[in-house]
Amino acid sequence: MPKKIREIFSRRNVHNYLLIALGCFLLAFGDAVFISPFGLIPGGVISVGVIIQHFVTLSGSTFQVIDIVTWGLQLVLLVVSFLFLGKKFTLHTLFATLIYPLFFTLLYRVPIAKGLPIGQYLASLIVEPVNGDYQNISILILSALFGGAFIGAGVGFTFSADGSTGGFDVLCVLSAKHGLTKESTASFSIDASLVLIGIICTKQLAFGLLGILAALVCAVAIQFVYDKHSSYVIAEIISDEYEKIVNYVIEKMDRSTTIIDGIGAYSKENKKVLRVCFSKRQLLDFRDFIAQADPKAFITFTDASMINGEGFDPLKARRKKKKGSQEKEAGDGK
Repeated sequence: MPKKIREIFSRRNVHNYLLIALGCFLLAFGDAVFISPFGLIPGGVISVGVIIQHFVTLSGSTFQVIDIVTWGLQLVLLVVSFLFLGKKFTLHTLFATLIYPLFFTLLYRVPIAKGLPIGQYLASLIVEPVNGDYQNISILILSALFGGAFIGAGVGFTFSADGSTGGFDVLCVLSAKHGLTKESTASFSIDASLVLIGIICTKQLAFGLLGILAALVCAVAIQFVYDKHSSYVIAEIISDEYEKIVNYVIEKMDRSTTIIDGIGAYSKENKKVLRVCFSKRQLLDFRDFIAQADPKAFITFTDASMINGEGFDPLKARRKKKKGSQEKEAGDGK
């Protein structure tokens, strides 16, 4: 069996793809059962579909477009990823970009009982309407809580497998790569904008607040499943094959590295120490490469709470208070 095919079907890759598939199913389940049936807007690609569906319904049509909009956005952003982030990142997002909307479409459209699609049918079982009213606030709160939990868990599992759900993640990574803002800030800005647009379009403040609640629960779930620490890693590597590692960091990871001259305390030999900073998503591939290039290499990985500079969070100075305002505050405190 050729080497590339063996790598594709290696235990680690199969495990990662299964984990990504599980994450995408949980994400689609949360969207189809708890978000779209109740018109909630928690941010993400699904929110664009919910907003457009609102106007379609207002026009008097019963045609459902949420999954169609989701497919369209996922594919457009996949092309953006290929053009601006390169083939490697796009391949990481390709599987989830296609399988998530596929799961969502199946749950959103395929009838299972009483002529209802799976998502709507399960919604009616899990969160039954009170007196036939799906707008009951307690139901909406439960939908926001459970929807956010399923979405966050799905995204967390996908990230754990070194993957991405695609969608607006592409814009977030693109923003971070060019030093505009970090991924989490870009993600928050996009989601907050969608929630605000949803409130303006639907003229329902309660639905916007419920969307925020779902987004907060989603963030907590992601934190619980995957991002318990930081999003960045600092690696220090001592290896005789440091040139291969440097080339990999520059050419494959699109990062740079610092080469430090060191001396082994026991061997008294001159050593090259590499220091590399990168996203946690790149950790598994980086470790695998070093294991192949130099199995005797010595590596330490450290979580970084903050990294500023080109390719990471932009380095900005805090605004200093004017001297007059400082004196005024001091006077007020007397």
